[in-house]
Amino acid sequence: MNGAQPGAVFAMVEQGWDYLRSTGYKEAWRYSNISVSTSNWTSSAFPSHVLNQVMKTSTLLLLSFSALFGNAQEACDAACQAAFTQLQALEASNWVSKNVTLDTFYNTPSNITGAKPGDLLRWEDLSRDVVNTNFTAPAGMSISRFLYMTEDIDRKPIPASAFVLLPYNKPCDDRPLNTAVWTHGTAGRIRNCAPSNHKDLYYEWQGPYALAQAGYAVIAPDYAGQGSDIPQGFMYEAGYLHAADVAYGLIAARKVIGDLLSEEWVVVGHSEGGMTAWRTNERLAMPGQEELLKAGKFLGAVANSPALRPLDLIPESIKRAAGGPIGDAVSVIFLQSLARLFPDQFRLEDYVTDTVLGRVPLMDQGCLLTGRALFSNLTSEGLFKDLSWLEHPMVVDWQKRYNGAGPHALAAPMLVVQGITDPLTYANNTEWDFNQTCNTYPKSKATLKLYPDADHNVAAQVPQYDFLRWIKDRFDGVEVPEGCAIETAEPVTTRFRNVGAFYSGTGSG
Repeated sequence: MNGAQPGAVFAMVEQGWDYLRSTGYKEAWRYSNISVSTSNWTSSAFPSHVLNQVMKTSTLLLLSFSALFGNAQEACDAACQAAFTQLQALEASNWVSKNVTLDTFYNTPSNITGAKPGDLLRWEDLSRDVVNTNFTAPAGMSISRFLYMTEDIDRKPIPASAFVLLPYNKPCDDRPLNTAVWTHGTAGRIRNCAPSNHKDLYYEWQGPYALAQAGYAVIAPDYAGQGSDIPQGFMYEAGYLHAADVAYGLIAARKVIGDLLSEEWVVVGHSEGGMTAWRTNERLAMPGQEELLKAGKFLGAVANSPALRPLDLIPESIKRAAGGPIGDAVSVIFLQSLARLFPDQFRLEDYVTDTVLGRVPLMDQGCLLTGRALFSNLTSEGLFKDLSWLEHPMVVDWQKRYNGAGPHALAAPMLVVQGITDPLTYANNTEWDFNQTCNTYPKSKATLKLYPDADHNVAAQVPQYDFLRWIKDRFDGVEVPEGCAIETAEPVTTRFRNVGAFYSGTGSG
């Protein structure tokens, strides 16, 4: 059977949202997007020749969509369809805007001529009623969202969206809030997957809620192309560019709430966001980054379970699967991103199976949960008809330039936290990269802390005490000695809960 077993997929949901979110055209193809009311389609509204042309075009579109979804149905059997329907609906229930292309907040303003990276395009303080109704942020927290300019690989301006999460009050009344930039893990590929469009801000207590509850002002980029509209689409795992989203997002936020934000700042992220935190620390040490350095005084980075090198992680996942299901959706998101980014050099159909190609239209209706429903039960042979893309010169160059793979020098101290039993971002890969940095730059101020019996989901939570204390030390001016260290945490017991807990805020009273 070529479909994912619903029971297996639902079991993955029970393991926690983050486990699912971290294995990773414009808007999704939706039947709702192509249905139109005919009540106003009259000859008085349109000349007959225009109406005839519209009808011909509509017929062609409907035939095209019918063929498209016919292929999807052939590639996705009844069990696959059941899993897809259930999990896509689950994801959609968490979207604040069901279609961000119709949400004016995310639309790029028409007059942005002359706008440069770091410029603010739009700011929206969400009202109490909106936050109470549409989001699950803990009581006392305030949410804003904004659209700003970041940059592409050629340093040309492109729009990105972000959110701000503020605590109830300042820990110190006479000082601004200490500032943390939160960078999220794999969310998906389409614009609807932006964390600012998620009622839980996607990571809730595993990220932004915990930071704000500790008294930090949280600035959180969606990454360009998630939420915002850019020609090349979301550039998955493009850490070098995500680092620009981080710095320019903070620069833009300062233009509205600068009096609330400390000059000093840190970056904290998990999975793809852990990679982004690491890459931010590297990019800020590179020459020619004067504009990014205007974000403020950078104190350091926390890289949690970083998904550093796709061209290493994906082959490792294939190897570990040993011919069985890979549990993979991220490779499809990755290949889709490459095909969109390099349309003349890289074609998705050259490398994935007909099964994958047939399911892509379904994938483009949802985010990571949808992707795992469609692809997690496929083996390497079920996913790929050709693995030569792993050595394609363009893809290898992508990992160097877009992902930013190093080793590179660090601009500030770094704490890396990693679960030893992580089945998604592997501890041995993280340790290899850490050692590469430390061997090449022995004066780096870096610590890798390993957590026994912690997978990707558990490791999103168990290091919080350690990294919150580490962040506090950075703001308190505690010096970090030169050199690298690897430590292993010691659990108090061996019977701790090893399933991630996720919460949905509800009102009471």
